[in-house]
Amino acid sequence: MSCGRQLGERLHQSGFRVTPQRSVILETIAHMDGHLAAQEVFERARRRLPGLNLATVYRTLDSLHRAGLLDQLHSDGEPVRYALHDASAAHNHLVCRRCGRVLEVESDAFRRLARTLQRESGFAADMAHLTLQGLCRECRSGDAASQAR
Repeated sequence: MSCGRQLGERLHQSGFRVTPQRSVILETIAHMDGHLAAQEVFERARRRLPGLNLATVYRTLDSLHRAGLLDQLHSDGEPVRYALHDASAAHNHLVCRRCGRVLEVESDAFRRLARTLQRESGFAADMAHLTLQGLCRECRSGDAASQAR
């Protein structure tokens, strides 16, 4: 089955009508590496569907996220970014709050954290697409170098 047809079926199963706009937006995200901001989705999708407008892209991204078809990546001071949700390829993000670098990680440490949280507090954390903010190695090294002076 083609990618477009599979995505169309996912849309339909989530209760959406399969419109040209939704199909193009979803296919655009599915064929890109990484996470895309709404403006990037708009610019790429508009090449295939010239009448597409930015407001439609924003509304569609929000709806597709709420339906569980897209994951969101939030980073302080940056636009929200989107990626196709793939439960079989769970990954997490480490976002540097200084330089904005995003590292995708798959780690047993996140699974251990979820188990610890559940055991200690009864909270079942959704670890399929978690984002942690902090400082990357390079920014921390810069801090250490400036403190040593």
